[in-house]
Amino acid sequence: METALIQRTEFETPQTTDPREAKLKDIIEKGKASLHKALEEIQHEFSTREDMAVRPTAIEFLVQDHRIQPVIRDEAYDLTDHSQSQMLTRAGIPAQFAQKLMDLEENELLSRNLKRLTERMEDGGILLRRVGTTIKGWLSPAYKRMDAAPIMEAFLRRSLEKGFVPYRGMNTDYRYQISMIQPRIWDPVPGEFVIFGTSLVTGDYGNQSLEINLLMLRIVCLNLAIGYDMFRKIHLGSRFQMGEGDEIIPISQKTIKLDTDTISSAIIDVVDASNDHIKLLENKIQEANEKEIRDPKAIYDTLRKRGIRKEIVEQIKTSYDLPQEVEILPKGNNLWRLSNAISLVAKGIEKTDEKLDLEKEAMNLLLT
Repeated sequence: METALIQRTEFETPQTTDPREAKLKDIIEKGKASLHKALEEIQHEFSTREDMAVRPTAIEFLVQDHRIQPVIRDEAYDLTDHSQSQMLTRAGIPAQFAQKLMDLEENELLSRNLKRLTERMEDGGILLRRVGTTIKGWLSPAYKRMDAAPIMEAFLRRSLEKGFVPYRGMNTDYRYQISMIQPRIWDPVPGEFVIFGTSLVTGDYGNQSLEINLLMLRIVCLNLAIGYDMFRKIHLGSRFQMGEGDEIIPISQKTIKLDTDTISSAIIDVVDASNDHIKLLENKIQEANEKEIRDPKAIYDTLRKRGIRKEIVEQIKTSYDLPQEVEILPKGNNLWRLSNAISLVAKGIEKTDEKLDLEKEAMNLLLT
């Protein structure tokens, strides 16, 4: 990926005293820096990442200081929250049980459980995707490995050609996101000013397939909602099978084959059609502004069922119930206001993956 593409992107804001235009220019300037930094981080990760296919008998487990470290060839590896969850799930060990054993300092007991159950449940081998000494993916060897770099570059290039400008870049425990916006302010609802754009989300560590979503940014307080996948959800690349007697096999990047031209062409088609989808989203905002909510509790319950933490849902309820005179949210008791209450809370979430999930819930509500 050429991060120089971002540096060369310029946006000339006409001379105006309109504070909205000034805010738009500020958003674009910050967006350039955010996306450029994220692309550098992602590119570095791509260049240092390695895959290993490992027999479970070749793995020991070190448990100390409330953390689990797989040990392979006498080297201890760190886990992300995501890869640790994958490891425990595949071994059939409930995360709460593992945490309880660590709280009780029953480290040896947990280590033995991990060793025995991993060997029993993973007899076909494990695909470990690591960056340095951190394992970011604990996967089946049948996992379709994916090289996101050419896909992200195709999305970035075409978006710039279509007049979109950078908004945000993220590299999380298990996914990447690059977001672009149109340098234009819309007012789908009187007194409500928003910016539309698109966002490519993908991941190489399981649990995140390729998506190209619409995004909506409310300019008053920069609430962000992302969703409405415009691209079919897929994983790309060849599967890997371990041979008899193999214990640990480093996997070269050359074994990851992609039909890059086909995927790039499909991404270009999606970006080219984005204006039609943005029109749909504008209509959805108008509908949401008119759709009164009679039972917000049902929506809060749905958020809990989707895995949103109880304290986060309580924050959303508190925000939605703010006095109507507080202009941080749209007025009324409608889906548009509640969607913005969700995205407002998302702004303050520290965990990036949790923030992204909440932004998607804000969009899901608009599209119901």
